[in-house]
Amino acid sequence: MTSPVFFDVTGHRRRWVGRITAFLLALVLLAAAVFAATVIEVPTSAPLDIGRERQQPLPFLTHLARLRHKLPRIAPRVAPGQPLSIGFYVPWDPDSAASLRRNYDSLDWIVAANAQIDSTRARLTNTPDPQLRALAQGRLHRPRQLLMVQNLVNEQWDGQGTARLLADPRRADALISDTLATAQRDGWQGVVFDIENIPDSALPAYRAMLERAHARFKHAAIPLVLTVPAGEPAWDLARFAAATDYLILMDYDQHWQGGEAGPIAAQDWFNQQLQDARRRVPQGKLIVALGSYGYDWHDGHADALTLDEAWLAAHDSEAMPRFDPASGNTGFAYEDNGTRHTVWMMDAAATWNQMQQLGGVKGVALWRLGSEDPGYWDALRAMRQHGRPQLDSIAPALGTDVEGNGEILRIGDAPQPGARTIRFASDGSISGEDYTALPTPYVIKRGGAQDPKAIALTFDDGPDPDFTPRILDVLEAKKVPATFFVIGENALEHPELLKRIVAGGSELGNHSYTHPNLAEVRPFGVELELNATQRLIEAYTGRSTRLFRAPYFGDAEPSTADELGPAQIAQARGYTIVGLHVDPGDWRTPGTQAIVDATVRQVESATPERSANVVLLHDGGGNRSQTVAALPAIIDRLRADGYHFVGVSQLAGLGRDAVMPPITGGDQAAVRADVGIFLALAAIGYAIRWLFFFAIALGIARAVLMTVLALINRATGERPMPDAPQPPVSVIIPAYNEERVIVASIARVLASDYPALELIVADDGSKDQTSALVRQHYGQDPRVRLMTLTNGGKASALNRALAAASGEIVIALDADTQFQVDTIAKLVRWFANPRIGAVAGNARVGNRINLITRWQAIEYVTAQNVERRALDALGAITVVPGAVGAWRRAALDAVGGYPEDTLAEDQDLTIAIQRLGWQVAYDVEAVALTEAPESFRALGKQRYRWSFGTLQCLWKHRAVLRTGRPRGLAWFGMPQAWLFQIVFAAISPMIDLALVISIVGTALRIEQHGWDQTQSDVLRMGLYWLVFTGFDLIAGWIAYRLEPTRQRFPGLLMVAQRFAYRQLMYGVVIRSISAALRGRAVGWGKLERTGTVTGAG
Repeated sequence: MTSPVFFDVTGHRRRWVGRITAFLLALVLLAAAVFAATVIEVPTSAPLDIGRERQQPLPFLTHLARLRHKLPRIAPRVAPGQPLSIGFYVPWDPDSAASLRRNYDSLDWIVAANAQIDSTRARLTNTPDPQLRALAQGRLHRPRQLLMVQNLVNEQWDGQGTARLLADPRRADALISDTLATAQRDGWQGVVFDIENIPDSALPAYRAMLERAHARFKHAAIPLVLTVPAGEPAWDLARFAAATDYLILMDYDQHWQGGEAGPIAAQDWFNQQLQDARRRVPQGKLIVALGSYGYDWHDGHADALTLDEAWLAAHDSEAMPRFDPASGNTGFAYEDNGTRHTVWMMDAAATWNQMQQLGGVKGVALWRLGSEDPGYWDALRAMRQHGRPQLDSIAPALGTDVEGNGEILRIGDAPQPGARTIRFASDGSISGEDYTALPTPYVIKRGGAQDPKAIALTFDDGPDPDFTPRILDVLEAKKVPATFFVIGENALEHPELLKRIVAGGSELGNHSYTHPNLAEVRPFGVELELNATQRLIEAYTGRSTRLFRAPYFGDAEPSTADELGPAQIAQARGYTIVGLHVDPGDWRTPGTQAIVDATVRQVESATPERSANVVLLHDGGGNRSQTVAALPAIIDRLRADGYHFVGVSQLAGLGRDAVMPPITGGDQAAVRADVGIFLALAAIGYAIRWLFFFAIALGIARAVLMTVLALINRATGERPMPDAPQPPVSVIIPAYNEERVIVASIARVLASDYPALELIVADDGSKDQTSALVRQHYGQDPRVRLMTLTNGGKASALNRALAAASGEIVIALDADTQFQVDTIAKLVRWFANPRIGAVAGNARVGNRINLITRWQAIEYVTAQNVERRALDALGAITVVPGAVGAWRRAALDAVGGYPEDTLAEDQDLTIAIQRLGWQVAYDVEAVALTEAPESFRALGKQRYRWSFGTLQCLWKHRAVLRTGRPRGLAWFGMPQAWLFQIVFAAISPMIDLALVISIVGTALRIEQHGWDQTQSDVLRMGLYWLVFTGFDLIAGWIAYRLEPTRQRFPGLLMVAQRFAYRQLMYGVVIRSISAALRGRAVGWGKLERTGTVTGAG
């Protein structure tokens, strides 16, 4: 017996392949280790000394956030035995968003102040809030989200305009309709009306509107909630409660912004208002809102403060807050530039005492998220658990204390926690509170505003191969420097752009490697983002960078620890933080002129308190053609107005070499190692991406070509001779453990209308009843001969049967195959042509009983049969299928019978006889039904054998490609088999991986900052894939039309098949290549028969 192709009996090749694989793996691991070491261990530099940093002592009030307005509270949904936890969230305050993120899981309801009443149009002005939606989508906890509707106009309560609206029922109903439509459209789970400062005379109309709204909202299953002020007798709480689902009592503002200084909610006043509400409002409807904020009274009015702002005012004025036992509120006073400030605040001590009175209410609402004492949440947990809160430690402030002017930032003091001593009375209430240390926020020092006429153009999110070169063309032509904050993964494949930026006199900054939201990345991950980009810049340019701008948090007004944490890490590594005050929003693509006008307007709006030296533009992350078009006009207009352009280094009072120091010393070795790794990664990424496009384009071309050739073959192909002679035919059925199907298979052959027929069953050592069943059913039939053999494999059984066969034409078929009555006759008629050595028939799946077999049925029609038609047109058929094929005995004898050194004996024979000059034909009307594997496991085993056999045959007959003979096989049949069946199948996992990574990466970028800022090959990839799928479907439809019997075209099933089926094919091809390289022996792997083939295929 001939040794199988690829089989290495000595095992030498397997050992060498193992050694080479191990060596390559070790090489990859070594490179990865070196790369990881150089990226993780990037030398840390001392922070740069930003020159000419102008310090400007400012009044305390300039450090405070803009005027806070009190906001309404939301309606509760009861948790068993406990009041609901409700938080009021305002989208305009970053501290509110930060508090929401931190305390999200402690909330049952979120009331979002996202809608204002336009009283002139009786409509809502609704503010989209993507950060709230994104937060809700990223958490498992699902608090209800309620929309708060307010009568705020330009930060003022529109009491008179709202009263006029309420007085007109038609306009009031229009507002109801718009509110209901907004809630339904945007998925709000309730609506909270917070209408304030309306005259008492408007209250009846307000109540009437709520009554009408309540009926409509109830029908839509949307709760209607109302906020009501405490201490206002004109508000009839009982009647308002009857008109709504829930009523929120805002039990604070005893002393308010427009009145005299005093406690915001003294304990006795709070209790009185609560008891009055309890008498008039059903217990299941009453929600009590607690305030946690402060007021600073001065000059006849008061500014609303968050607790952090109040503590900072006390810290800066060296006035320690004092607990007032009479009211339970805390206060302090100080003077600033001759002005007396009196500050009262509601800290956690006050809210804890108020919580002690809330037994039996529906819910507890916090006004508001972002202004509260962090101890509020400890008090809330203690109330629910019937314990005492731990309030001695105060978490550092959420906000920032900003000093100086400019857009070059340095983080000064880090946040510090506060401390206080709490004294509890015997009833559990707090009787005393002594502050010993006040919490402080980050201190941000700004600089770089010494020259108001100096403008630094900065470009984020590049480099981009299309737009960055065009921007550089403009800069070079105008002789303007700029600073490019690059994303590492974008720069990876474009070293030439980084080199051009540096060579042209511009500067490079670090914008992270993958553009994540660094606030959501752990410190180690932040360092990796910074280090990887720094190493890439060093590897490509020979210079480092000391400039950093964080993705998403690039302005010069950092306000939360989320923004400042990553910046602090960067600063500790020697980076200078670059912010900005001029953002024309070019990433939104508003139009070229809009970008120009916005840039110039913002630059020229600079003030001594707010600089406008740094301009943010984008050279990547999307279509930046508008930015490119706007850039010359921006430069020309600003120059005409007396501005000049500098790099960020000059704004900071530093030299270019200081912010981009050349690599020297021991770090050069690490950089040299990284150069090769970065270039290799870039080449791999580039190759995989373009391989995807090439594979899709080639796939489309192949589908079109095969379909066209199949149509040509049908129209002009060679036809069998009519009334052809009918020479003797020997049908051979090799069988191994085929007891389930052998009887039916023989019956189908004997039912043929072909006259001169002998049938040989070659039982290859079956261990079941195969031979016994043949003897039992056909022992007396002279047309049937049984050969019971010792097991030697399929090819051996065929050859032994062939030696005993007497027919001029030989047909070998598997035991699971069922011929039609006329199949043999249609195959044999072609042999009237003496040049024909073999004829391939039309194999179909006969057991389409589940999804797997239906997918195979599609494959047989759209791939195998169409391919045979097309290859027939070129004289390049590569395989006469074992399920349905006929052979001239002389051709078989000429090649020595069935080959035993390959698993795909049918393909091996097909190629071999053509190399001797015989021709192969295809008869689409000669139909046979075959049994397909019914499980993925069985299918994988079968296709592994097919794939390995194909690889054996292509390698065994590789001389065809060298000699160019026969022409059809050499020029088309075998090259396309190598390319599509072996090479592309082996590399397709990488192609699919590139698409998956691109889709996932793009989805994340879209989730983070929308389509406008997103640029990715995924759209192009998706378009190519859709085009390919379209061509594939058209080709499939034509394939079904080419079948001799019409079948319904399963288009959707075909698309699904392309997704799931391909992965299995990839795996078997890769396994086959691995087995061939290692010299493994691969057995026949016979399919386990089920006998489910029917004649309806």
